[in-house]
Amino acid sequence: MSIGKNIAKYRKALSLTQEELGEQLGVTNQAVSKWESEVSMPDIMLLPRIAFVLGVSLEDIYGIEKESKEESVSADNFPTFCHNKLHELFFYNTRMRFTNVDNSDEAQFEYQRKKLKDGCRIGCLSNDKGAVVLTDDFAFVYCDYKSLGSEGIIYQHRHNNYILMCLTDNNFLKVFFYQYTNAIQRSKNENSDFSFEEIMQGCNLSEEGTISALQLLCESNINETYIDQKTKEKKYVFKISNALYVLAIYKLVNLLSNDPVWLVVRDTSMLSDYAF
Repeated sequence: MSIGKNIAKYRKALSLTQEELGEQLGVTNQAVSKWESEVSMPDIMLLPRIAFVLGVSLEDIYGIEKESKEESVSADNFPTFCHNKLHELFFYNTRMRFTNVDNSDEAQFEYQRKKLKDGCRIGCLSNDKGAVVLTDDFAFVYCDYKSLGSEGIIYQHRHNNYILMCLTDNNFLKVFFYQYTNAIQRSKNENSDFSFEEIMQGCNLSEEGTISALQLLCESNINETYIDQKTKEKKYVFKISNALYVLAIYKLVNLLSNDPVWLVVRDTSMLSDYAF
């Protein structure tokens, strides 16, 4: 496929008109039309800019097939790998540029990374396909954003409000913090077992306060119980995988309660919404 045809393909993939592409490149829509119909060719010095605006590589513009490279990453490094990839995808697809920084991709990307570390957030709101929020240490993808009835989750389950109330109980928080901290320190196992006495002493709670907190943890499906066959003692299993949801809720609340600082950019592939 020719350069002109490739430009047309990637332009249409972004739902850009020839006029919109021309405006971003500083040329007329007639020039873009001539490229795509192969009447003329773009200046070779303009090709890197065309690739950048279309969010592709020069190889894509030239139609050079690239060998697929599989990236291998360990399970321990996988979360960091995914977070970094999401950041890279956002950067190369939103065409965000800062005028006070060198225009190279490397300098622009590092500046955006610094902004994230300084407390800014980036992300996007699609017209109908979902939303993404990205901070230096946290990513949230919500695919149902703007879908019909997505707000129904607020009243869908009557027990939701009760669970949220549990997350604000002081004794619940003490026991959750104690279990989480110790479960992480003890081993790499997904779950960790605790006795009633250990929790009560470790959290400096009364017997009544400990019972109340553990009841809430069990009802929230963060703890489950079993009877040790040897000691006949009741054990409380702290389920770290479920506890991660609680941490995510608190992370979102923390983001919500802070003064929002967004990197704002218009995404021309969106009709009315913005990347932030």
